[in-house]
Amino acid sequence: MTARLRLIAAPLAAALTLVGCSSAGTATPSTSSTSRAPEVTCSSGKAPSYGGDTAAFDSPVPVESTSALTAQVSEPTLSSAPAPAEGLRIAQVKVNARVVTNGVFAMHPEAFVLADPSGALCPQPAKNPLRDGLQVAQVDESHSAVGTLAFVVPAEANLSNYTVYYLAQPGAPKAVAAWSGEGSAPSTAAATTTCSANRSGIKLDGAKDQPFGKPFSTGDNTISLEVTPSTPWGRALEPGQNQPNDVSGVVVGLDVTAKGAVGFVERNQFQLLDDKGNLCRYNELGSDGETLTSTLVDPGKPRRFYLVFWTPKGSEVAGWKLLYLPEPSDKKVVATWTVNRSATSPTASSPATSSPATSSPATSSSVSAPAPTK
Repeated sequence: MTARLRLIAAPLAAALTLVGCSSAGTATPSTSSTSRAPEVTCSSGKAPSYGGDTAAFDSPVPVESTSALTAQVSEPTLSSAPAPAEGLRIAQVKVNARVVTNGVFAMHPEAFVLADPSGALCPQPAKNPLRDGLQVAQVDESHSAVGTLAFVVPAEANLSNYTVYYLAQPGAPKAVAAWSGEGSAPSTAAATTTCSANRSGIKLDGAKDQPFGKPFSTGDNTISLEVTPSTPWGRALEPGQNQPNDVSGVVVGLDVTAKGAVGFVERNQFQLLDDKGNLCRYNELGSDGETLTSTLVDPGKPRRFYLVFWTPKGSEVAGWKLLYLPEPSDKKVVATWTVNRSATSPTASSPATSSPATSSPATSSSVSAPAPTK
Protein backbone atom coordinates (compact mmCIF):
# COMPACT_ATOMS: atom_id res chain seq x y z
CA MET A 1 0.00 0.00 0.00
CA THR A 2 2.46 2.55 -1.10
CA ALA A 3 1.72 5.63 -3.05
CA ARG A 4 3.23 8.97 -3.81
CA LEU A 5 1.56 12.07 -2.55
CA ARG A 6 -0.56 13.60 -5.31
CA LEU A 7 -1.25 17.28 -4.90
CA ILE A 8 -4.23 19.05 -6.38
CA ALA A 9 -3.25 22.46 -7.73
CA ALA A 10 -4.82 25.04 -9.96
CA PRO A 11 -4.77 28.78 -10.39
CA LEU A 12 -6.52 30.44 -7.51
CA ALA A 13 -8.37 32.71 -9.91
CA ALA A 14 -10.33 29.74 -11.25
CA ALA A 15 -11.88 28.97 -7.85
CA LEU A 16 -14.44 26.45 -8.98
CA THR A 17 -11.85 24.59 -11.02
CA LEU A 18 -9.43 24.58 -8.08
CA VAL A 19 -11.85 22.83 -5.78
CA GLY A 20 -13.43 20.60 -8.36
CA CYS A 21 -16.93 21.95 -7.85
CA SER A 22 -19.18 23.39 -10.53
CA SER A 23 -22.80 24.23 -11.17
CA ALA A 24 -25.21 21.82 -12.73
CA GLY A 25 -25.36 24.08 -15.80
CA THR A 26 -24.18 27.40 -17.18
CA ALA A 27 -25.92 30.37 -15.63
CA THR A 28 -27.60 32.84 -17.99
CA PRO A 29 -29.02 36.25 -17.25
CA SER A 30 -32.52 35.97 -15.88
CA THR A 31 -35.41 38.28 -16.39
CA SER A 32 -37.52 36.59 -13.71
CA SER A 33 -37.16 37.34 -10.03
CA THR A 34 -38.28 33.79 -9.20
CA SER A 35 -35.44 31.94 -10.98
CA ARG A 36 -32.93 30.10 -8.76
CA ALA A 37 -29.21 29.55 -9.25
CA PRO A 38 -28.38 25.93 -10.09
CA GLU A 39 -27.32 23.75 -7.14
CA VAL A 40 -23.56 23.54 -6.67
CA THR A 41 -22.25 19.98 -6.44
CA CYS A 42 -18.91 18.21 -6.27
CA SER A 43 -17.55 17.22 -9.66
CA SER A 44 -13.97 16.06 -9.14
CA GLY A 45 -14.56 12.76 -10.85
CA LYS A 46 -16.74 9.72 -10.38
CA ALA A 47 -16.97 7.81 -7.11
CA PRO A 48 -15.26 4.39 -7.09
CA SER A 49 -17.32 1.27 -7.55
CA TYR A 50 -18.02 -0.73 -4.42
CA GLY A 51 -19.79 -4.06 -4.03
CA GLY A 52 -19.51 -4.67 -0.30
CA ASP A 53 -21.58 -3.70 2.72
CA THR A 54 -21.48 -0.05 3.70
CA ALA A 55 -20.58 0.52 7.35
CA ALA A 56 -21.91 3.17 9.69
CA PHE A 57 -19.64 6.09 10.47
CA ASP A 58 -17.19 5.40 13.32
CA SER A 59 -17.37 1.64 12.71
CA PRO A 60 -14.00 -0.16 12.46
CA VAL A 61 -13.75 -1.92 9.09
CA PRO A 62 -11.00 -4.24 7.73
CA VAL A 63 -9.33 -2.50 4.79
CA GLU A 64 -6.70 -5.11 3.90
CA SER A 65 -7.06 -8.57 2.37
CA THR A 66 -5.96 -10.43 5.52
CA SER A 67 -8.02 -8.15 7.82
CA ALA A 68 -4.80 -7.19 9.60
CA LEU A 69 -5.46 -3.47 9.06
CA THR A 70 -8.68 -1.73 10.12
CA ALA A 71 -9.85 1.85 9.71
CA GLN A 72 -12.73 3.91 11.01
CA VAL A 73 -13.89 7.35 9.92
CA SER A 74 -16.21 9.92 11.45
CA GLU A 75 -19.22 11.49 9.80
CA PRO A 76 -18.11 14.46 7.67
CA THR A 77 -18.75 17.87 9.24
CA LEU A 78 -18.07 21.44 8.17
CA SER A 79 -14.89 22.81 9.72
CA SER A 80 -14.03 26.35 10.77
CA ALA A 81 -11.16 26.50 8.27
CA PRO A 82 -11.26 29.47 5.86
CA ALA A 83 -13.42 28.88 2.81
CA PRO A 84 -11.35 28.23 -0.33
CA ALA A 85 -13.80 30.22 -2.47
CA GLU A 86 -17.25 31.76 -2.32
CA GLY A 87 -19.95 29.14 -1.91
CA LEU A 88 -17.49 26.48 -0.76
CA ARG A 89 -16.41 25.11 2.62
CA ILE A 90 -13.83 22.73 4.05
CA ALA A 91 -15.35 19.51 5.39
CA GLN A 92 -13.43 17.41 7.89
CA VAL A 93 -13.37 13.63 8.42
CA LYS A 94 -11.50 12.11 11.35
CA VAL A 95 -9.58 8.90 10.65
CA ASN A 96 -8.12 6.19 12.89
CA ALA A 97 -6.29 3.27 11.26
CA ARG A 98 -4.54 0.52 13.21
CA VAL A 99 -3.03 -2.93 12.83
CA VAL A 100 -4.95 -5.60 14.76
CA THR A 101 -2.55 -8.47 14.07
CA ASN A 102 0.96 -8.50 12.62
CA GLY A 103 2.12 -6.36 9.73
CA VAL A 104 3.46 -3.03 8.55
CA PHE A 105 1.36 -0.90 6.20
CA ALA A 106 1.52 2.52 4.55
CA MET A 107 -1.44 4.80 5.18
CA HIS A 108 -2.05 7.59 2.66
CA PRO A 109 -4.58 10.43 3.01
CA GLU A 110 -5.63 10.10 -0.63
CA ALA A 111 -6.66 6.49 -0.03
CA PHE A 112 -9.82 8.06 1.45
CA VAL A 113 -12.27 9.79 -0.88
CA LEU A 114 -15.56 11.61 -0.25
CA ALA A 115 -18.54 11.37 -2.60
CA ASP A 116 -21.77 13.36 -2.64
CA PRO A 117 -25.20 11.68 -3.05
CA SER A 118 -24.96 11.94 -6.85
CA GLY A 119 -21.76 9.86 -6.84
CA ALA A 120 -19.41 12.74 -7.62
CA LEU A 121 -16.13 13.05 -5.74
CA CYS A 122 -15.26 16.05 -3.59
CA PRO A 123 -11.53 16.85 -3.85
CA GLN A 124 -8.97 17.26 -1.13
CA PRO A 125 -7.33 20.71 -1.18
CA ALA A 126 -3.73 20.96 -2.36
CA LYS A 127 -2.71 21.60 1.26
CA ASN A 128 -4.68 20.34 4.25
CA PRO A 129 -5.59 23.48 6.26
CA LEU A 130 -6.62 21.54 9.38
CA ARG A 131 -4.32 21.55 12.38
CA ASP A 132 -4.32 17.77 12.90
CA GLY A 133 -4.32 16.82 9.23
CA LEU A 134 -3.70 13.16 8.42
CA GLN A 135 -0.22 12.62 7.00
CA VAL A 136 1.35 9.80 5.03
CA ALA A 137 2.25 7.32 7.78
CA GLN A 138 3.54 3.84 8.47
CA VAL A 139 1.18 1.76 10.58
CA ASP A 140 2.26 -1.27 12.61
CA GLU A 141 1.45 -2.99 15.91
CA SER A 142 2.84 -0.06 17.90
CA HIS A 143 1.78 2.90 15.76
CA SER A 144 -1.68 3.92 14.55
CA ALA A 145 -2.50 6.53 11.93
CA VAL A 146 -4.71 9.22 13.47
CA GLY A 147 -5.63 12.53 11.88
CA THR A 148 -8.23 14.55 10.00
CA LEU A 149 -8.91 14.66 6.28
CA ALA A 150 -9.99 17.84 4.51
CA PHE A 151 -12.38 17.95 1.54
CA VAL A 152 -13.81 20.89 -0.41
CA VAL A 153 -17.62 20.79 -0.49
CA PRO A 154 -20.52 23.10 -1.35
CA ALA A 155 -21.22 25.47 1.53
CA GLU A 156 -24.81 24.27 1.89
CA ALA A 157 -24.01 20.56 1.57
CA ASN A 158 -25.93 18.09 3.73
CA LEU A 159 -22.89 16.00 4.66
CA SER A 160 -24.93 13.30 6.39
CA ASN A 161 -25.81 12.06 2.90
CA TYR A 162 -22.19 11.81 1.79
CA THR A 163 -20.14 8.60 1.62
CA VAL A 164 -16.48 8.01 2.51
CA TYR A 165 -14.64 5.30 0.56
CA TYR A 166 -11.28 3.64 1.18
CA LEU A 167 -9.11 2.65 -1.79
CA ALA A 168 -6.39 0.00 -1.74
CA GLN A 169 -4.29 2.56 -3.63
CA PRO A 170 -4.97 6.25 -4.29
CA GLY A 171 -6.79 6.58 -7.59
CA ALA A 172 -7.99 2.96 -7.68
CA PRO A 173 -11.32 2.54 -9.52
CA LYS A 174 -12.70 0.17 -6.88
CA ALA A 175 -13.09 0.74 -3.14
CA VAL A 176 -12.45 -1.87 -0.46
CA ALA A 177 -14.52 -0.19 2.27
CA ALA A 178 -17.25 2.43 2.58
CA TRP A 179 -18.95 4.39 5.37
CA SER A 180 -22.17 6.41 5.24
CA GLY A 181 -25.00 7.69 7.41
CA GLU A 182 -27.15 4.82 6.14
CA GLY A 183 -24.50 2.17 6.78
CA SER A 184 -24.82 -0.67 9.27
CA ALA A 185 -22.99 -0.81 12.57
CA PRO A 186 -21.12 -4.07 13.18
CA SER A 187 -23.00 -6.57 15.30
CA THR A 188 -21.65 -7.25 18.76
CA ALA A 189 -20.01 -10.64 18.55
CA ALA A 190 -20.16 -13.01 21.48
CA ALA A 191 -16.89 -13.45 23.33
CA THR A 192 -14.85 -16.30 21.94
CA THR A 193 -14.29 -19.27 24.24
CA THR A 194 -11.25 -20.76 22.53
CA CYS A 195 -7.57 -19.93 22.13
CA SER A 196 -7.66 -20.62 18.40
CA ALA A 197 -9.21 -22.90 15.80
CA ASN A 198 -6.06 -25.04 15.61
CA ARG A 199 -6.31 -28.53 17.07
CA SER A 200 -3.09 -29.72 18.65
CA GLY A 201 -2.65 -33.11 16.96
CA ILE A 202 -0.54 -34.14 19.96
CA LYS A 203 -1.27 -37.51 21.53
CA LEU A 204 -2.20 -37.37 25.21
CA ASP A 205 -2.69 -41.13 25.71
CA GLY A 206 -0.62 -42.40 28.60
CA ALA A 207 0.47 -38.97 29.79
CA LYS A 208 0.28 -38.34 33.51
CA ASP A 209 -2.37 -35.68 34.15
CA GLN A 210 -2.40 -33.74 37.40
CA PRO A 211 -3.41 -30.35 38.83
CA PHE A 212 -1.23 -27.30 38.32
CA GLY A 213 1.22 -26.91 41.19
CA LYS A 214 2.10 -30.63 41.28
CA PRO A 215 5.69 -31.55 40.28
CA PHE A 216 6.56 -34.04 37.53
CA SER A 217 9.96 -35.76 37.39
CA THR A 218 11.77 -37.41 34.50
CA GLY A 219 14.83 -39.62 34.97
CA ASP A 220 15.67 -41.87 37.89
CA ASN A 221 16.78 -41.66 41.51
CA THR A 222 20.28 -40.60 40.46
CA ILE A 223 19.70 -38.12 37.65
CA SER A 224 16.37 -36.37 37.20
CA LEU A 225 14.65 -33.16 36.16
CA GLU A 226 11.61 -31.90 38.06
CA VAL A 227 9.10 -29.50 36.48
CA THR A 228 6.36 -27.70 38.45
CA PRO A 229 4.04 -25.23 36.64
CA SER A 230 1.79 -22.75 38.42
CA THR A 231 -1.85 -22.18 37.52
CA PRO A 232 -2.11 -19.85 34.48
CA TRP A 233 -3.02 -16.23 35.05
CA GLY A 234 -3.86 -13.33 32.74
CA ARG A 235 -1.59 -10.54 31.66
CA ALA A 236 -2.18 -7.50 29.45
CA LEU A 237 0.21 -7.30 26.50
CA GLU A 238 1.12 -3.98 24.93
CA PRO A 239 1.14 -3.94 21.11
CA GLY A 240 4.67 -4.32 19.82
CA GLN A 241 7.14 -6.40 17.86
CA ASN A 242 6.78 -9.39 20.22
CA GLN A 243 3.00 -9.84 20.00
CA PRO A 244 0.06 -8.66 17.86
CA ASN A 245 -2.57 -6.12 18.90
CA ASP A 246 -5.52 -8.47 19.26
CA VAL A 247 -4.28 -10.82 21.99
CA SER A 248 -3.93 -10.98 25.75
CA GLY A 249 -1.32 -13.00 27.58
CA VAL A 250 -1.75 -16.20 29.57
CA VAL A 251 1.25 -16.65 31.86
CA VAL A 252 2.49 -19.91 33.37
CA GLY A 253 5.21 -19.83 36.01
CA LEU A 254 7.60 -22.77 35.73
CA ASP A 255 9.88 -24.09 38.50
CA VAL A 256 12.64 -26.41 37.24
CA THR A 257 15.01 -28.40 39.46
CA ALA A 258 17.85 -30.68 38.30
CA LYS A 259 19.25 -33.53 40.38
CA GLY A 260 22.52 -35.44 39.88
CA ALA A 261 23.49 -33.68 36.64
CA VAL A 262 22.87 -30.55 34.63
CA GLY A 263 19.33 -30.46 33.25
CA PHE A 264 18.11 -28.95 29.99
CA VAL A 265 14.81 -27.20 29.35
CA GLU A 266 13.50 -25.52 26.19
CA ARG A 267 10.54 -23.24 25.50
CA ASN A 268 9.02 -25.41 22.77
CA GLN A 269 8.74 -28.38 25.14
CA PHE A 270 5.63 -26.69 26.57
CA GLN A 271 2.31 -26.19 24.80
CA LEU A 272 -0.94 -24.80 26.21
CA LEU A 273 -4.40 -26.03 25.18
CA ASP A 274 -7.77 -24.52 25.97
CA ASP A 275 -10.50 -26.72 27.46
CA LYS A 276 -11.63 -27.68 23.93
CA GLY A 277 -8.21 -28.98 22.90
CA ASN A 278 -7.14 -26.03 20.75
CA LEU A 279 -3.56 -24.80 20.77
CA CYS A 280 -2.78 -21.39 22.24
CA ARG A 281 -0.36 -19.44 20.08
CA TYR A 282 2.88 -17.90 21.32
CA ASN A 283 6.04 -16.25 20.02
CA GLU A 284 8.86 -18.79 19.83
CA LEU A 285 11.32 -15.91 20.29
CA GLY A 286 9.47 -14.71 23.38
CA SER A 287 6.58 -12.37 24.13
CA ASP A 288 6.90 -9.53 26.63
CA GLY A 289 7.45 -11.08 30.06
CA GLU A 290 8.69 -14.45 28.78
CA THR A 291 11.96 -15.64 30.33
CA LEU A 292 12.53 -19.12 28.89
CA THR A 293 14.22 -19.84 25.57
CA SER A 294 16.57 -22.80 26.05
CA THR A 295 18.86 -23.14 29.02
CA LEU A 296 20.79 -25.44 31.34
CA VAL A 297 19.79 -25.87 34.96
CA ASP A 298 22.56 -26.70 37.43
CA PRO A 299 21.85 -29.49 39.92
CA GLY A 300 20.64 -28.28 43.28
CA LYS A 301 19.94 -24.77 41.95
CA PRO A 302 16.22 -24.42 41.15
CA ARG A 303 15.24 -21.96 38.43
CA ARG A 304 12.00 -20.03 37.91
CA PHE A 305 10.83 -19.23 34.37
CA TYR A 306 7.74 -17.63 32.85
CA LEU A 307 5.93 -18.83 29.73
CA VAL A 308 3.56 -16.48 27.88
CA PHE A 309 0.83 -17.81 25.59
CA TRP A 310 -1.77 -15.85 23.61
CA THR A 311 -5.54 -15.86 23.70
CA PRO A 312 -7.87 -13.57 21.70
CA LYS A 313 -8.45 -10.27 23.49
CA GLY A 314 -11.78 -10.38 25.32
CA SER A 315 -12.03 -14.18 25.16
CA GLU A 316 -13.47 -16.30 27.95
CA VAL A 317 -11.69 -19.64 28.05
CA ALA A 318 -13.07 -22.11 30.59
CA GLY A 319 -9.92 -24.10 31.29
CA TRP A 320 -6.31 -24.87 30.44
CA LYS A 321 -4.09 -27.88 29.89
CA LEU A 322 -0.30 -27.51 29.81
CA LEU A 323 1.62 -30.16 27.87
CA TYR A 324 5.22 -31.24 28.55
CA LEU A 325 7.05 -32.93 25.68
CA PRO A 326 10.43 -34.68 26.13
CA GLU A 327 11.52 -33.13 22.82
CA PRO A 328 9.92 -30.17 20.98
CA SER A 329 9.41 -32.28 17.86
CA ASP A 330 7.60 -35.07 19.73
CA LYS A 331 3.91 -35.66 19.09
CA LYS A 332 3.39 -37.50 22.36
CA VAL A 333 3.57 -35.88 25.78
CA VAL A 334 4.76 -37.38 29.06
CA ALA A 335 2.87 -35.09 31.44
CA THR A 336 -0.05 -32.67 31.47
CA TRP A 337 -1.51 -30.26 34.00
CA THR A 338 -5.19 -29.31 33.88
CA VAL A 339 -7.41 -26.70 35.51
CA ASN A 340 -11.06 -25.84 34.84
CA ARG A 341 -12.74 -22.61 35.85
CA SER A 342 -15.66 -24.53 37.33
CA ALA A 343 -13.35 -25.87 40.00
CA THR A 344 -11.94 -22.49 40.98
CA SER A 345 -12.86 -18.87 41.52
CA PRO A 346 -13.65 -16.99 38.27
CA THR A 347 -11.25 -14.13 39.04
CA ALA A 348 -7.71 -14.52 37.74
CA SER A 349 -4.88 -13.94 40.20
CA SER A 350 -1.12 -14.05 40.17
CA PRO A 351 1.35 -15.92 42.39
CA ALA A 352 1.87 -12.65 44.23
CA THR A 353 -1.62 -12.91 45.74
CA SER A 354 -2.29 -16.65 45.88
CA SER A 355 -0.52 -19.96 45.88
CA PRO A 356 -0.12 -21.88 42.61
CA ALA A 357 -2.45 -24.58 43.88
CA THR A 358 -5.35 -22.20 44.48
CA SER A 359 -4.98 -19.43 41.89
CA SER A 360 -7.66 -19.49 39.23
CA PRO A 361 -7.36 -19.83 35.46
CA ALA A 362 -6.80 -16.74 33.38
CA THR A 363 -9.23 -15.05 31.07
CA SER A 364 -8.16 -12.30 28.69
CA SER A 365 -10.74 -9.97 30.22
CA SER A 366 -9.37 -10.36 33.76
CA VAL A 367 -5.75 -9.29 33.98
CA SER A 368 -3.59 -9.70 37.03
CA ALA A 369 -0.22 -8.33 38.01
CA PRO A 370 2.33 -8.82 35.23
CA ALA A 371 5.04 -11.41 35.43
CA PRO A 372 8.62 -10.18 35.80
CA THR A 373 10.12 -9.11 32.50
CA LYS A 374 13.41 -10.27 31.06
